[in-house]
Amino acid sequence: MNQIANKPIEIRTAMAKVYCPICTHTVEVAVRTDGRRAKVASGQKCPRCAGSIDAGVIMHIPQAA
Repeated sequence: MNQIANKPIEIRTAMAKVYCPICTHTVEVAVRTDGRRAKVASGQKCPRCAGSIDAGVIMHIPQAA
């Protein structure tokens, strides 16, 4: 029987463009990526309206090819 090695997933933090649902603008905030998933780092505020951006939608994460 083959055993699959459980490798720890590397969590990275990057700046990304996120849509703020309160002020309806795209702003740049920190996001955390783990493998294929990306989430807005919790506890951040929108730089434009000072509202919570935890429920923001990630629009673009710049990556090198």
